Amino acid sequence: MNKIPVACTKCASYDPELLSLKVREAIVLAGGFPKSIRKGARVLLKPNILSAREPENAVTTHPEVVRAVIRELKHIGAHITVGDSPAGLHPWDKLWNTTGIGKVCEEEGVQLIPFENQKTIDFSDGKINIKIPVLKELDSFDAIVSIPKLKTHSLTKITGSVKNSYGLVIGYAKSHFHSIYPSPKKMSSFIGRLYGLLKPDFVIMDAVLSMEGDGPNSGMPFRTGLLFASCDGVALDSCACAVYGYKADEILHIKKASELGFGLSDMSMIDKKGEGFEEIGKVQYKRSKADFLFKIPEKLFFIVTMAIKTRPKFDYDKCVKCGICARICSQRAIYKRREIYKLTSSKCILCMCCIESCPHKALALRTRLFF
Repeated sequence: MNKIPVACTKCASYDPELLSLKVREAIVLAGGFPKSIRKGARVLLKPNILSAREPENAVTTHPEVVRAVIRELKHIGAHITVGDSPAGLHPWDKLWNTTGIGKVCEEEGVQLIPFENQKTIDFSDGKINIKIPVLKELDSFDAIVSIPKLKTHSLTKITGSVKNSYGLVIGYAKSHFHSIYPSPKKMSSFIGRLYGLLKPDFVIMDAVLSMEGDGPNSGMPFRTGLLFASCDGVALDSCACAVYGYKADEILHIKKASELGFGLSDMSMIDKKGEGFEEIGKVQYKRSKADFLFKIPEKLFFIVTMAIKTRPKFDYDKCVKCGICARICSQRAIYKRREIYKLTSSKCILCMCCIESCPHKALALRTRLFF
């Protein structure tokens, strides 16, 4: 069996000229675009547009990376559309303008679509059979190029290519599935399984500026100075997680996707290309609290996290009372009383959706005993 190439190039900044060179270098080192991405092909670019946050916060894929990928696809004559489904209900104009994605798409003359229209796909984990609402327009594309952001994640440890495909699920349905899979292990396994139905054709990861600590929305930016690329998102994530000192089998959604044959995580079967790999491991970046949460026995997860008061906590100095957190909560654990939003701990399943969706960093995971 041939090894799968994963490229990792150094990229010190988001300077457009530098990015153009480095994105092209990464694509070439990864073996180039697959046959599905060709002249005349209709290609969906799927960045991470999690929330209405500015690019310097490292919450979303940087718009200049998106621009560089758009130009590479223009060069081969592809027809390009850009889109994503954020966490929570953000006004589309605000989401696109704040993240800078809207400006880039307008300047490059490509279509930017809201993820609103939906179709359903059948999903089964062997025990539960459910229908997943995904972007209806998927049927009209010949290929998907995923452009994830490398970040920590308070539920799944990291977010990259595999997790980015979950953004093809429409709107509030993403938070709803947390009630079906109400723990970090169960949700990670679900995401790994679902990836097989939503696999991209090519992945280019923005790790120029990444996130450490309690990502994907509340962590701190740090300059990694890297770009990754591969036709195998599982293999790419298996390499990129090493930035945080992880091995692929320590990230459950990567491990599950690999076990099911959706990509490779075995390092002996991955051909690492590019000088960027020399930089990985030189600095140990801070992980999220998911490391601790994964140590809790599955059957005791709710009881233990309640006992040590591990729940989202409001920072009322930052809260603007927009209500995005309350609307996304599948358990209706967040409510408004006397003009202040509060959390009912006994209803909370610790899905982190409220933390992910807040555009003002007004919610963070707290526990009295350990952190």
